[in-house]
Amino acid sequence: MTTETTNTVQLLVADEANRNALEGLLEDQFTVSTVMDELIGDLYLVDDRAFSQYHDRLERLDSGADPSFTPIVLIRRTETTVDESLLTAPGDDRPLIDDVVDAPVQQQILIRRLSNLLAHRSQFNQLVAQNNRLDEFASVVSHDLRNPLNVAIGYLESIQDDYDDSRLAEIEHSHERMEALIDDLLTIARDGGAVDDIQAVDLAALAETCWRTVDSPEATLRTETTSHLAADPSRLKQLLENLMKNAVTHGGDTVTVTIGDLEDGFYVSDDGAGIPQSERDQIFDAGYSGTSDGTGLGLNIVSKVINGHDWEVTVTESNSGGARFEISTDYSSH
Repeated sequence: MTTETTNTVQLLVADEANRNALEGLLEDQFTVSTVMDELIGDLYLVDDRAFSQYHDRLERLDSGADPSFTPIVLIRRTETTVDESLLTAPGDDRPLIDDVVDAPVQQQILIRRLSNLLAHRSQFNQLVAQNNRLDEFASVVSHDLRNPLNVAIGYLESIQDDYDDSRLAEIEHSHERMEALIDDLLTIARDGGAVDDIQAVDLAALAETCWRTVDSPEATLRTETTSHLAADPSRLKQLLENLMKNAVTHGGDTVTVTIGDLEDGFYVSDDGAGIPQSERDQIFDAGYSGTSDGTGLGLNIVSKVINGHDWEVTVTESNSGGARFEISTDYSSH
């Protein structure tokens, strides 16, 4: 009885007797195809005799615009030498051959290896589908939410020119919160935890750039760091901006934010009210906010950036009683 009816293992095997033998080994676990003139499988099991015939077509399988993963397993005879370039690839590139099985094959070992690769394919496809849904969500947020908000902001500005009413300031504040929430939702939907572009980043210089986005003229930034980090600069920028804005939101317009070095990373601290011990385990949860003005997503974005870099964060108290975020990474240098 077939247990993996949705997965097709296609046999690209030159010898008909060997092809039939493999079909017999696999047909109880997978849907097996012995078609030789077109590629229709979820996984390809190719022997060393047929490999050169299918090499170019197999190489083109996952080269399309849409991300895909179609495993290729080579059956190798004892006397066959496999070109190492087929088994390895530079950087994060995927090799052409995902696994090599030596002949004569053992049924249980072969089934286990194929099952593992097909499970990986399923996970990959689920991730692609999830990312596509996030892209659709980002499009909705960007257009269907922002456009009517911009219309409302425009009408409010025209009314404010004619009327002096404190309630209009409350409406404006609500619009600003909605804009901040949309920006945070877009950041999560588009970037998530992805860290794609690792570079050497001057932490002090980036902090100064980020500080220009903080809308609090009386607040102060102190950069006491000489660190250069191996990081994705755009994601690190999101981290710093959100920690800075969090400090202003909770510490007030005159807050002082300090960025300094640790032995294994860096810290961002402020002289505001601090974060109660009882709340420190919750602050990175999506939707958590210590004030009515927050979106509840800023520190969640910080957490995603940290996790994406394989860094660690500890929340503690600064020397002045404010909040201190200590970010540890093995990739920092001073």
